[in-house]
Amino acid sequence: MSHLISRFFFACMNACLATALAIAAGAQQSSPVTNPPQEKPQNKPSATAPATPEKPTEKHSTPEDRQRLVAIAHKLEASPLDPTLGPDRSWAVSWAVAAPDVPVRMCTTLLSDLRRPKYKYRPELSSQLLISSAAFVIEHPDKSSDNVAQSLGGMEGVLKAYTSILKTDPQAKAASLDEYLQKQKEGKLAEVVREKTRDCN
Repeated sequence: MSHLISRFFFACMNACLATALAIAAGAQQSSPVTNPPQEKPQNKPSATAPATPEKPTEKHSTPEDRQRLVAIAHKLEASPLDPTLGPDRSWAVSWAVAAPDVPVRMCTTLLSDLRRPKYKYRPELSSQLLISSAAFVIEHPDKSSDNVAQSLGGMEGVLKAYTSILKTDPQAKAASLDEYLQKQKEGKLAEVVREKTRDCN
């Protein structure tokens, strides 16, 4: 019996050795500068950037995510050009689009004047409109179906971010945003937003 086991063991060893040699020979025929394949870090979370939220399967978002969204909105309103907030902005945009119980209806006509000529910080302010609108819905759930109130909340966040941008880059002025600021000082921002979003409602 032990003799049979030994023969079986050596047969397996020879087969494994032959397979290993065949694999090695195939590798030598390939380009010598090719690095060995490495595992894709798809399942490993980034050490610096927070994971992008997947589309929720639940009917309700978590309180923690809602609080995080609001906190990010306020951070970006105060420091829209802070590069360290880039991952937070990406997360907030993805979350606001996918959240099942935070309905955000963003009217792009509010910032349409930033297209031509293209405003330098249009991407930051466009995402700010979405994020601040979502934060408004979270902080005022009773007005989640009021599109004008939601758009007003989003524009107020945009104007805060725009004001912060001008502190860092005083030359980054936009006539349409300056007009919004003037209407806000006159207490007429809501009227302007209502008129701008008329076609969105």
